[in-house]
Amino acid sequence: PGPAAAMSRARATGAELELRTREVVGLLTTGACRNTVLKHCRETWGVSPRSADRLLARARQQIKADWENQRSDITAGLLSSLSSLEQQAREASQLGVALACINSIAKLAGLL
Repeated sequence: PGPAAAMSRARATGAELELRTREVVGLLTTGACRNTVLKHCRETWGVSPRSADRLLARARQQIKADWENQRSDITAGLLSSLSSLEQQAREASQLGVALACINSIAKLAGLL
């Protein structure tokens, strides 16, 4: 067995697991599919498809957590933009656009 086989027998340390997870996050965020990630994990770390799937699950959870952490900032930015657009639409007598902005604000705020 080559170095990849030897690497698959040893468990990754916590730090190694974090680095691998971050690398898989990077692959996912650039559009890599499961098969691409499995191949990368096998060639880079010598891990089995089952271990690669666990890394994929950790990476997806990290992506989800990152979005959840940013959700309030994103929402605030969108609300601010919509409010500004609504004001500009009123000033330009584009009441349909203004109403659409108001509806979007209400939806984002969870009022509708």
